[in-house]
Amino acid sequence: MISGLALTIATSDLYANNLPTKNQKNYSSSQKIFLQAEKALKENKFNEYRKIRAKLDHYPLASYLDFDFLSKNLTLSNRAEIDKFIKFQRDSPLANRLKYRYIDKLAKDKELSVFSDYYKDHLASSSNAKHKCLYLSHQITKGVAVNKLYSEIKKLWLVPKSQPQECDSLFKAWTADGQLTHAVAFKRFNKTAQSGSVALMNYLKRYLPTKQQYLAELWSKVRKDPGAIAKRNFFPQKDYKYQEAVIAVFAIKKLAWGDRDSAYKTWRNVQKRIVIPKELKTDAERTLFLAQATENKPGALTWAKRHINRYLSDSLVSHWKLATFLRAEDWSSVIEQYDLLSENIQKTNQWRYWYAIALENKKVFQKSAPILEQLANERDYYGYKAAVRLKQPLQLNHQDSAISSDVIKRVSAFSNVERAKELFALERYRDANREWRSLQKRLANKDEIKAAAQIAHDWGWYNQGILTIAKAKEWDDTNLRFPTAFKYDYQVMGKKVGLPAEWLMGITRQESAYGPFAVSGAGAYGLMQVLPSTAKIYSKKLGVKYGKRSDLFAPSTNIEMGSNYLKLRYDELDNNPIYASAAYNAGKHRIDQWKGFGRFPTEVWIEAIPYTETRDYIKKVMTYRAIYALKLNKKDTVFEYILNTNTGDDSIAQCAPVTSGAVC
Repeated sequence: MISGLALTIATSDLYANNLPTKNQKNYSSSQKIFLQAEKALKENKFNEYRKIRAKLDHYPLASYLDFDFLSKNLTLSNRAEIDKFIKFQRDSPLANRLKYRYIDKLAKDKELSVFSDYYKDHLASSSNAKHKCLYLSHQITKGVAVNKLYSEIKKLWLVPKSQPQECDSLFKAWTADGQLTHAVAFKRFNKTAQSGSVALMNYLKRYLPTKQQYLAELWSKVRKDPGAIAKRNFFPQKDYKYQEAVIAVFAIKKLAWGDRDSAYKTWRNVQKRIVIPKELKTDAERTLFLAQATENKPGALTWAKRHINRYLSDSLVSHWKLATFLRAEDWSSVIEQYDLLSENIQKTNQWRYWYAIALENKKVFQKSAPILEQLANERDYYGYKAAVRLKQPLQLNHQDSAISSDVIKRVSAFSNVERAKELFALERYRDANREWRSLQKRLANKDEIKAAAQIAHDWGWYNQGILTIAKAKEWDDTNLRFPTAFKYDYQVMGKKVGLPAEWLMGITRQESAYGPFAVSGAGAYGLMQVLPSTAKIYSKKLGVKYGKRSDLFAPSTNIEMGSNYLKLRYDELDNNPIYASAAYNAGKHRIDQWKGFGRFPTEVWIEAIPYTETRDYIKKVMTYRAIYALKLNKKDTVFEYILNTNTGDDSIAQCAPVTSGAVC
């Protein structure tokens, strides 16, 4: 995403539903009638609506009009019609949506008997505390004993936030029956202390034993200033066996991501004053190591070597041990760590690759060569690096998915597909995605999933095709997985800004999975996931015409804005494609910071990118860039760049000498 770290859209399906619609002359006659009916209903012109609706009995989206009509009439007298809709639309996402709306309306109207009839099937999965409390309270009024509801009431109480007033009577009855023990109270208190509001925490302290209520004051202090634990008399040691230690570790984990050196010094001093149980100590030292490793502090290497046989099932710690050893070119430790890992972790391409490189550096070529030869045949970040090392061509490994026309015809006839097709044509992407999710629950086998992916692709719904074919695990169908849509726009814009078209396409594949109307949770729009705020700021500077956020849904505008922005970062960041790609995801200011953690071979610098999301992003974008180069029959040298250059600055600050294996 342009300028700012956020989850990319590659595995998401968020879409705007309020896009500017096409000129109606592009719509079919049925689509035009549907829009007329929808307009009449919205304006409460019910007689006009009924006349128009009568013309659409066989139109796939007629149910959407019925849904909107019933949503305006969620009354008891209309219950039969609502039930009929829910029954006959059970394969549509509209059924549960209408049921939820009816439940919510009945709750507001205090029609608790009818409300309970509809709600009982939702009890286990519902996240609506108000509804759940209303339902349980109604059960009590019907004569159900409170003790039959203990487990549900306890779940409602044990959350780090205030619950709605509809829960008060339940909690009162539950408490009166002696269920609110000190142990239960402490569980909620601790949850709230760590992630809830301080006000709720101070309220909950009344339920703790008197001798432990002082903990609320300690929590209040560390929530405001974690560094307060450094004060000599901060911990009164009234409850030294556990709870004060929990507070200390919470504070240390917060401090660890600030001043790394100061955090470790505080940690050593705190351990002299209170007893820290082993499991809490392990948790704190894990965080301290991760924080130290991400900034390449010298003590991280000492810690990693000292704990080489620990945290072996912790994938994040294992990664940062590897990155730390790579920075130090400690090939012996890479080999030793590999030998200690589980077979499943050893089989990952990341560890296979670096194990082979470590063996190569130790001159054990008879072991390293076969591993690299195997990797070089794979369409993968590490496979492509292995191929370049061996001076072998990169592999696309394309294989068409075998999809019969009969299966495509059968899946095309599903009601969800018919509705999704119309919704897609009308640019109702959120509803289209809901239908597609419902469809996937109905697909009986892998062949039907592949057919659905092909159908979406053929509509030009490329990102849904990508997501759907992934469910079939058809990894080698590169036509569906890596569409070349808008190729001409990328080629033209690539020439204009002086960047390879395959790079722009690789960014797009990772950012939106080729969804022109994709909208991320962070509010980034379109193919290359451009933030409207960024477009507004940079449009004049980049010379890109931009008026409003919906402009970013136009592929040509989005590609122009995203390409120019990437070029801007490329020029600002030493013409380094790794920096520029990382800045596109995480922001330039972070790259400026990360550069200072040391200068290393580029492939090592990538492994040591502090943010997991950005680290994975770079690996995917570089891989997708190479794939698109193969699909465009172009020679791309980005993996040669990764293997033959250094990245980063030499300005890393050093800390005090390491003693006794401590992390400085």
